Amino acid sequence: MTEADNLKVLCLFDVLGFESLLNRIGLKKLAERYDKLTEYVKEQRGGIDIVPTPDRHVAIGWFVVDNAYFSDTFLFWTSYNKISLPHFTYLIAETICYGIEHELPLRGTLTVGEMILDGNSGTYLGKPIIEAVRTEQLQQWIGLSFGPSFSKPDFKKGFYLNTVLPYKSHYKDKANPLATGMVVDWPRRWRETRKANIRSLVSRMDKDLKFSQYYIKTLEFIDFSERNHDWFKKQNHLDYG
Repeated sequence: MTEADNLKVLCLFDVLGFESLLNRIGLKKLAERYDKLTEYVKEQRGGIDIVPTPDRHVAIGWFVVDNAYFSDTFLFWTSYNKISLPHFTYLIAETICYGIEHELPLRGTLTVGEMILDGNSGTYLGKPIIEAVRTEQLQQWIGLSFGPSFSKPDFKKGFYLNTVLPYKSHYKDKANPLATGMVVDWPRRWRETRKANIRSLVSRMDKDLKFSQYYIKTLEFIDFSERNHDWFKKQNHLDYG
């Protein structure tokens, strides 16, 4: 296996309030939600994928997403490829939206680098995995942040600006080196594809006082996203939350 074969993009999600959710709905129902989420993600992927671009052209490339889950953690990954990379951001946003619709609140991180990710053997190794876990734990909300590995020159380009958003208010410590201030703009995806009131759905999941602050910060981000719908057209006026 070559170094290029090990170059992956990893999305790590944890289920917010996992223990409380397990106690409330039971193991069987929780397993059903997990299976439905992973099946939904599989439905969104493909072999040869047609990726839309902002100027209405399309790019064709390989886009295959693998996944695994254990306890309260989901892993989704794909080979690093600049052609299909923007579509992975859409997939992440769609996954968060689907999770909210099915009361499975997800908090996570996106990292990139050399990793060994083998679901068949259960082998998961690499520094980007450690980065993903530590960055995930730094956040107080439903959503996903980019890890610092995406700040490297080789990886910082390739995402469409209408899928990401500069934001920092969800970090427990904004000064932490892991707090990149770049996140996936999943509320925009919701506004563009759904009619249900997202604020009501998020508030409905706030059933554990231990995590109430996380839901409050999620609602704040939803509002921030709406106020900065086209942030990339007014970068000088954005305050990063």
